[in-house]
Amino acid sequence: MELIALLILLPLIAALFILFSHSNILQYLVTSTVFLVSSLSIHLFAFPIPSITFVFSSSLETILVIFDVLLLLFFMYQGHLFRHRLVFGLALLQLLLYLLVEANLGSGDGFSLLMDRLSVMMSLIINVVGGIIVIYAIAYMKDEMISPFKKRLFIAYLLIFLSVMNMIVMANSLLLFFFLFEMTTLASYLLIAFRNDELSRTNALRALWMNQIGGVVILMGTLLAVTQFDTVYFDVLMSHSGGYLLFAIALFSMAALVKGAAMPFDGWLLGAMVAPTPVSAMLHSATMVKIAPFMILKFAPVLAGTLLGGVISISGILVFVAAAYTALSKEVFKEILGYSTIALLGLIMSLAAIGTEDSIQLAMVLIVFHALSKALLFLAAGVLEKVHHVKSIEAMKGLVQYAPKSVFFIIFGFMTLTLPPFGLFMGKLFALQAVSENLMHSPWQIIVLLGIIIGGVLLTLLYFKVVSALLSKESDLQVAQSETLLLGFSIPLLLLSVLIILASLWLFKTHSALPMSYLLVPLLLLLVIPLSYRMLEGFDRTTEYHCGEKETFDSALFYFDMSASLVRAMYWVFGLLFVGIALAGVLS
Repeated sequence: MELIALLILLPLIAALFILFSHSNILQYLVTSTVFLVSSLSIHLFAFPIPSITFVFSSSLETILVIFDVLLLLFFMYQGHLFRHRLVFGLALLQLLLYLLVEANLGSGDGFSLLMDRLSVMMSLIINVVGGIIVIYAIAYMKDEMISPFKKRLFIAYLLIFLSVMNMIVMANSLLLFFFLFEMTTLASYLLIAFRNDELSRTNALRALWMNQIGGVVILMGTLLAVTQFDTVYFDVLMSHSGGYLLFAIALFSMAALVKGAAMPFDGWLLGAMVAPTPVSAMLHSATMVKIAPFMILKFAPVLAGTLLGGVISISGILVFVAAAYTALSKEVFKEILGYSTIALLGLIMSLAAIGTEDSIQLAMVLIVFHALSKALLFLAAGVLEKVHHVKSIEAMKGLVQYAPKSVFFIIFGFMTLTLPPFGLFMGKLFALQAVSENLMHSPWQIIVLLGIIIGGVLLTLLYFKVVSALLSKESDLQVAQSETLLLGFSIPLLLLSVLIILASLWLFKTHSALPMSYLLVPLLLLLVIPLSYRMLEGFDRTTEYHCGEKETFDSALFYFDMSASLVRAMYWVFGLLFVGIALAGVLS
């Protein structure tokens, strides 16, 4: 229990020290805190303990209820302050539902934490990957045109975010989970609005009202649990059967889709791109959106073999395909990474909702490797933005000539998404096998199988598009002697790269029957591609009919233009599927 308390309290204590300390010791405070919480998470993962439950005292329970009400009142105030009716209305609706739930609670109901295998794995991702992002954020914020206090405030926000995430993956009480869910909504609102300009505020308000939809359905599910099953605990709720159980789980699953930015709620996550890059990395890789697959995995044993599980799985795989296709029409690098994240989250949730032992294991594997690879790519994107002032695919042409280190990390990141022995490739490969073997029992999974194939091809095409831009060469471009990266940038990138390699080798060795020769493919590419471009440096391309004139070739400039009618139709489909999850919960 002491270890669990430290995971929650250490980031909070560090955040308070950072706010009231001198900026010179910021690096030491953050590094030591990250080291401690990461070490604790690794220890819990390496030496698993039996599932344990911790119940809050009644006084602490009262304090948390007060904070919950104050939080909803703050959201209402923000809606009033910025004249945003949706924000105000959804916050008011949540407050009314919350008071209704409280009025129906029994005297023995309270708040509790549950540490199990899933929460240990999630805590490992949150503290290791999230911690590396916080360390990176110190270097990133150094030359921001803001006061030293506001820089420290930004780092404090990120540490508090880690603490909240550590608690939410252990929450066993539905009301505690709701409070922490809304705390993550508050964190995303504050972080997206951090630069305090009009665009940041607009996107932050969009994130606020969309995520509040998730809060509304959580409270509706909690009200069902309280009135129909006389419980506010996840484990007790899932021990029941029949009645409105699957309807309650359907409501919680809808909240997962909102938090995971599944279409039609992708707008809030894409809007987060206006915030400093560490925010994008934190939301997309290590923390915020991981609540979505976490929730589906939590309910996976109950979803197995049900109509509800099938509808969630099909919805997730369609998001995988649609988001991958949408990404091909985008030109801003972080936006491409954002849609790629939404796509892969859809795949993970689809596998989790199937509910078999194999599909659950695969979903957990994909969560780990997605966090590592996407963190690496977003941090590298931050280097491009901060050091080289590059944000779009168009501006990446010739980048390999003057930013070879940054380009290497990006190419390596994409390789970890598409090639063996890296975990995301292996996970998708095993997913094809697992779904294929289950077709006799569940023919509807042919949709999932086809979705994995089509979405995988689209994402590979997307990664090829970006890498082609990075490796394009212009002989007329002035080539820099060397690229210098700050240690605050290079160390996090190297740490993530090493972690990906070690984790992938472990997965390949323990879970794969493929020959070790598969390991040579990515290693050779890593060596051959830079060498080939170094050998070709300074050469122009020409053809026999161009009279010696230089020929330009750009394999990166292909786009899939999506018409407005196609976008509207796609969002209508996903909106209907979102409502269909609730209907499936009633009919299951």
